[in-house]
Amino acid sequence: MKGGGAYINIGSSSSSINSSGSGSGSKMTLGKSVKMYLTIFIATTCIYMVLYQYHMSREPFSPSEVGKHQEKSSSSSYIASYLWSPISLLMANNLTSNNATTTTTTTVATTTVSNVDQVQESSFGSIQSVSLAATRPTLTSSSASASASGGGAHKTATTTSTTPAPATIGSAVTATTRSTKANPSAKKATANAAKALAPSTSMSQSQLDAAHKIQPTFVAASQPPPLYIITPTYRRPEQLAELTRLGYTLKHVANLLWLVIEDANKTNPLVAHTLDRIGVPYEYMVAPMPEKYKQTKKAKPRGVSNRNRGLEYLRQHATEGVLYFADDDNTYDISIFEQMRYISKVGMWPVGLVTKTGVSSPIIRNGKLDGYYDGWIGGRKYPVDMAGFAVNIKFLRQRPHAQMPFKPGYEEDGFLRSLAPLDNNEIDLLADECRDILTWHTQTKKNPPAQALNKTRYSNTNLVHIDKLLVRP
Repeated sequence: MKGGGAYINIGSSSSSINSSGSGSGSKMTLGKSVKMYLTIFIATTCIYMVLYQYHMSREPFSPSEVGKHQEKSSSSSYIASYLWSPISLLMANNLTSNNATTTTTTTVATTTVSNVDQVQESSFGSIQSVSLAATRPTLTSSSASASASGGGAHKTATTTSTTPAPATIGSAVTATTRSTKANPSAKKATANAAKALAPSTSMSQSQLDAAHKIQPTFVAASQPPPLYIITPTYRRPEQLAELTRLGYTLKHVANLLWLVIEDANKTNPLVAHTLDRIGVPYEYMVAPMPEKYKQTKKAKPRGVSNRNRGLEYLRQHATEGVLYFADDDNTYDISIFEQMRYISKVGMWPVGLVTKTGVSSPIIRNGKLDGYYDGWIGGRKYPVDMAGFAVNIKFLRQRPHAQMPFKPGYEEDGFLRSLAPLDNNEIDLLADECRDILTWHTQTKKNPPAQALNKTRYSNTNLVHIDKLLVRP
């Protein structure tokens, strides 16, 4: 009996143990199931987010899509997207915001530019833009003046070009549109344009003002010192060709007045027409050589009466700037004109193709003027070429008797001597301290007079018109 009881007890224990083990196994099975389902959920969510990121990278948000996404933020998928992809949404929102702002700003700026341009056009007429700091001034003169030169009194006809100045090279660049501050009517028109623009945008007045500040309406800077180019000329077959070549060089120089002075008793319509066509502001005058020099069999002082006439004109009309004697048969690098503007008294530089030395130049030793290099010194104090110096107008006006002598070969020396007192240390050395050549004494080959046209044979052809353009001595 004891054995049976023992058996029964053992069986009961075994049954209890089995029952306990079965509960523990079911719990383990449930835990595995939960982990499996969680793993599947997490994997599915990760796959979904990968696909979402791919979709986001292929199709960025537009403003309308952003609104739709915000409206559907209650959806579980969009909640998951905001939770799992905040950086992508932030980048998309920033991109969309920047694009919208840029588009609005561009539209407003374009509209404002158009309105301001219309205002300026209606207020000022045509608007020009040129390089450098200023446009050339309009220079006027009397239609005729009387002067005497050696042989007696003669009339000096003058013509002024009204062609606007072209663009120039060098220095600061600025537009020459007029400022609306200087014109009350233009300012009022600009304000009206701003008011007309305001209803179409959500910009405040301060933003509109800021938009106006970036418009291309600039006030011209102060003009560079003026240049007065004195060019003597005389009637010959090459005259118009050489004036044309020089004129189109000067056309690249700002704030310049070209004094073309012909050795003649009256002006030549062909010369005036050429100067008008070139478009450089000019004064066309005549100053014939005195008869006593015309009759001499020795070398004639060519161009002296012309240059002295130019000096007389400058004493009457100019108060500042620089004068320069530019012969029409020379060649010039335009940079020399920009350098000579700022001469304080007298400036000098080398000139190429002069005499047997090939160049006429000041000699610079240790940074100081130490003589002159020229193929012909001839006892001259200043053995320089006519194209190798320029003079400040104020400095000239302080010497009312300075002029060029009627002495062939000594014109430059005589004029510079008449500017005394003038020390060597008061002479500005241009062209990289006279180490560069920017002007050349080129000479055009002389051509014989054109043969007379047979007007009987060519009476109804274009040659009749061309024949009128030929300059014969």
